[in-house]
Amino acid sequence: MHNEDNDEARSRQLELALERTATLADIESRQPDSKEIWYGHSILTSTLFPATPPPEGTDFVSKDNNTVEYILEAGIDSITRSREFPYGKYPRLLMAWMAKQIRSKSSVVDPQTHSITIPSMYQLCEQLGIPRGGKSVNNLQDQLRRLLYCHISIRRKTGFVGGGSMYDSINVQMVKAVRFVDNEKNRDFSGAKFILTDEVWDRLARESAPFDTRAMQILLSRRSVLPYDLYVWLTGTMKNLRHDLPLDWDWLHDRFGDSITDRNNFKKKFRDALNKVREVYPAVRVDTDRHGVILHPSPTSVPARAERRALGA
Repeated sequence: MHNEDNDEARSRQLELALERTATLADIESRQPDSKEIWYGHSILTSTLFPATPPPEGTDFVSKDNNTVEYILEAGIDSITRSREFPYGKYPRLLMAWMAKQIRSKSSVVDPQTHSITIPSMYQLCEQLGIPRGGKSVNNLQDQLRRLLYCHISIRRKTGFVGGGSMYDSINVQMVKAVRFVDNEKNRDFSGAKFILTDEVWDRLARESAPFDTRAMQILLSRRSVLPYDLYVWLTGTMKNLRHDLPLDWDWLHDRFGDSITDRNNFKKKFRDALNKVREVYPAVRVDTDRHGVILHPSPTSVPARAERRALGA
């Protein structure tokens, strides 16, 4: 039995390696089609959500981009009555999926009410590219509830008064209202409908940048979400970058190093993740040194022409 398990594990590893090689070749040979282009916001669809569950007693997590700070607090789940953070890859996939539906004016969204409908978890799993049924759909449903019940505050530095800084805070939830339909006999046919707050809807609609889901599949195929977070951040940054941008290790650790306390370990993991990003996004130009990184103006991972074609479709 032990040998059979080893053989099965080796066979699966070989299968994944072949899939990865084929996907990389596909990325190199052609531009993504409309279904393969999704949208990412470097905070709202990636780094705001912890990579792993925060330590017990954590009140909030936060991220900022120098002018705006986003603060995430766990909400109270109406079913479990517990207060738990959304974390890992599923909130990232769900938020990017929402941005895709909004930007492409999908049939599951209503721009007038800012509502989004998930007809079934079966369909959602299929669109997210994750296995249907069993443990996967249960985990996805759990993370969806955590995501829709969480609170997001947006704090903005707006000026200076009397020698000090002035801040405006906008306290919003993810949603104004939510309805879950839980099919206890078959979770695949559970669904949800929710109304996003205007602030979250507008930021996903206006500030999200296109990325290639073929790259996403590779970057989220392992346990670490760091390569994916770097990819979404880099392709979004390159959309408007016109000059070299140096960033030190302290800034990078604050942005991407939630679950990595040792700075030297973080630097190693960051460089490893950056190498993975370069495989799927070879046009990106980033240098690293002992001080941090220097971003050089680069093409976005999805050419503007491909994005226009996708939105037209």
